[in-house]
This record gives sequence, C-alpha cells and structure tokens, in this order.
Amino acid sequence: MALVALLAASALTACATGNQARLEPAPAVTPTAQFALTAESRVEPIHLRINPTGISANQARALDQVASQAAWTAGQPVDVQIITSPDPASMAAGNAIAGYLAGRDVSRDAVSQFSVQSQPVEIVTVNVVSYRASVPGCGQTWENLAATRKNTPHANFGCAITANLAAQVADPRDLVDPATATPSDAGRKSVVLDKYRRGEVTSAAKDEQSTGAISQAIK
Repeated sequence: MALVALLAASALTACATGNQARLEPAPAVTPTAQFALTAESRVEPIHLRINPTGISANQARALDQVASQAAWTAGQPVDVQIITSPDPASMAAGNAIAGYLAGRDVSRDAVSQFSVQSQPVEIVTVNVVSYRASVPGCGQTWENLAATRKNTPHANFGCAITANLAAQVADPRDLVDPATATPSDAGRKSVVLDKYRRGEVTSAAKDEQSTGAISQAIK
C-alpha cells in the first residue's frame, strides 16, 4: 500500500507541475558525509592439484607466497578461503593446506574452509582475498570557491577528508563490519574508583626509568 501511495503521489505531482516526477536520494546528514567511504575486495585464486604424497615443493612455494600476504606478522587485511569438494580425500587435502598456512603465522581466524559440489575432486582452490578502502571519484572539477553568497559548501567539500581516512584505515573490513571491542578491565576500574572515593591520588606511580635527562657531555 505504501508503494502504491508513493506512486500515486508522484503521478499527481507530475500532472500538477508538468514535469516528470523523480525520487531523489536521501541527503547526507552533514556536508562532509556526501562522499561515502567503502571497502573493496580483490580475490586471487590459486588452484592446487591434490598430490597423493602431500604438498609438493611447487605447491609449498605458492603457499609460502600466500602466507607472506596473509600472515598476522605481515599486518595486511587478508583472508584465505580454502575450497574443496565434499570428497573426504579432497577435504583432507584442504585440512593439510590449512595446517601448512597455520605453521607460517597465518591466523586460524583469517582462514575459512568449505566444500562445494561443483569443485573438481582433484583440485583444491585457495582464494587470497585482499581489501582496500575506496573513495568515490571527487576533486576532478572545481567551481569558484570565492562565490560564497549562498553560504553553501562547495561540491567537493569532504572529498579530502574521506581520502585521508581511506589512507589511514588499517583494516578496511572494519568499514563494513566493525571489530568487536575488547572488554574493559573492571578490576582496574574498581581500584581507581576506590582511591577516588577515599580522596587518594588515582594516577599511576611515577616510573623513574622513564625520566629523561639532558646529556652532560655537551655542557
């Protein structure tokens, strides 16, 4: 009913004004929010043929390259997908690949493994999924910034802010699904509150080792 009412209202507006009715997108809450920051993903597949004797030397070199990107020590937002067929031998090969990557600093949280009926029985596919922050095209053309008589933001207002945020985001996946916050230290909080209620100093004790001094050699 709501859609019918909306279409009817649009038709009435078109008849009254003589112009074709159109639905405008919702305006941004603030002028700096007119350029949305989004995350883009890129998938690089690697197809490994199942070897009866285990992971071959060539396959190990390929998986080492995957680990160099996906390892938690690399500091890059990368996920690894291991795709096998439902065949037990294929799933076992997938488990062996996951174990190989885990032994090379790839976190278990970054690896997902699942079976697909259409996947060839003799092939295990390893998808390396990387992410980057994306900014819509802006800053290509400019109007007269001195024309401020209407007191409205210019068309590119917020473009630089969004681009700077894209360069600073450590993990673009947080733009889609923010990471869960770690729990607070309730014990430490209660200690500080107890000292506050007793009127005692709540700051941490001074660390003498962190005290800096100017070298006497240049005096």
